[in-house]
Amino acid sequence: MANIRVLLVDGFNLIRRVYEANHREDTEINDCIESCVRSLTRALNTHRPSHAVVVLDSHEMTWRHMLYDDYKFGRKPTPEVLISNLDRFRRAFETAGVRSLEVAGYEADDVIATLAAGVANSSGDAIILSTDKGFLSLLDKHIEVYHHFEQHFLTSTDVRVKYALRHNQLIDYWSLCGDPGNNIKGVPGVGKKTALLLLEKFDSLDEVLAQARGLAQDQAADSGLAVYQKSLSKVLQFEDEAVKCRLLLTPKLDVELGINLKIFRLG
Repeated sequence: MANIRVLLVDGFNLIRRVYEANHREDTEINDCIESCVRSLTRALNTHRPSHAVVVLDSHEMTWRHMLYDDYKFGRKPTPEVLISNLDRFRRAFETAGVRSLEVAGYEADDVIATLAAGVANSSGDAIILSTDKGFLSLLDKHIEVYHHFEQHFLTSTDVRVKYALRHNQLIDYWSLCGDPGNNIKGVPGVGKKTALLLLEKFDSLDEVLAQARGLAQDQAADSGLAVYQKSLSKVLQFEDEAVKCRLLLTPKLDVELGINLKIFRLG
């Protein structure tokens, strides 16, 4: 699969961004559909993929909602006009040469992550077209994230500049300090600054918890970690919450898709 180059489009991310950028009371849904198709066509021309797929959320209850009742609670719902016209979006994308995919019980994020991981594991290249920060944790020499509206790739350097962390620390970071966009609370009393300090010192949530257990058992009393004791104790106190947050935030890489990538090859 070394010559495979797959464009993975976060469908509702594209649709909602286009809709919200152009929405007026007199806006016709036709205008939104046409704008989305133009955006998709521009992406195809820009990236020249061998395969492409628009991945859509099924808008059903997902495993994350079953694990955490308040997942995404309070988030502005997807406008009904977009959901009711979803078939028209699908047909328009297919007319432009790109098929759509959705998997019941999973968010588009999980489906995209699974596809990207599969492509990367076979030494192909995957380009994720999305503004969703959650995809940044997947960055790899074979997985890129492209901000279509600002027209640039988001890199590990961008992550370092914005978060002062490596991209593979992001999930642990949000597990500690929370992710308001998904209504994930993180560890009570641990904010962004504390989460950053802990990860700068201990690198990962697993190591934070290991050090916290050590301090709790007085095994690290002379290790110079006393300055972190209060924060470590808090994380240990809410260990279950932190681990649950990490599970909620981690894109799944093993969704059973029941498809072959060949069906998304471009003509």
